[in-house]
Amino acid sequence: PRPTPGKINTAPFTTPSPASQPHMKLLAAIALVLSCVGLALATSGVDISQGASQADFACMKNSGMQFVVIRCYQSVGRVDPNCASSVKNARAGGIAYVDVYLFPCHSCGNPAGQMDALVNYIKANGLNVGMIWLDIEGPGTYWGSSQSANADFIGTLISSGNASGHKLGIYTSASQWNPIVGGWTGGKDLPLWYAHYDGAANFNDFSAFGGWSKPTIKQFADGPALCGVGADRNWYP
Repeated sequence: PRPTPGKINTAPFTTPSPASQPHMKLLAAIALVLSCVGLALATSGVDISQGASQADFACMKNSGMQFVVIRCYQSVGRVDPNCASSVKNARAGGIAYVDVYLFPCHSCGNPAGQMDALVNYIKANGLNVGMIWLDIEGPGTYWGSSQSANADFIGTLISSGNASGHKLGIYTSASQWNPIVGGWTGGKDLPLWYAHYDGAANFNDFSAFGGWSKPTIKQFADGPALCGVGADRNWYP
């Protein structure tokens, strides 16, 4: 156990005996192996909002990226025209996990129609995607002043997405979510992908909000570009 905070550990330091040193070396070796295993199991990826070629994604894979989240619905209220080709190129480029995200247009109204448009686009183009992430950000810019109306809009996106059979998740952060919907917790049952640009590929910085007690993915860096494509950096354990 650690010393009690504010107190000094006064236990005397004892030099390990020669007989104990091999045992300590073994423990150190085991700790190193476990650390390496943890790093090996961790998964790195990017999200993009522009088109990318098969060669771009192959380059990303060679750079250690194992997943990608591609914008497939734009904040102006339309399907992203680059989405289908990028999803197919990501698969062809060897990316193991390919998701898409929907950046909703609150001012356009009809959240069910926006989700349906994306779902129909995915089906019509035969896209193999793992999840649809709802990009919830930009209070005061992309959302109205009524938190209850914003919450109703997101709730309809969620119910429409669930009805389609697609797996959903939410991308946001406390600084974005709380001003947009206040204390609403209607998304808490979906996986959380949160943003905090501290450059650290871990969840040590996470504090509960919106009903989420733990995250699924962290976006820890805003760039730089990778393989000539603008890309944010993401991680999950």
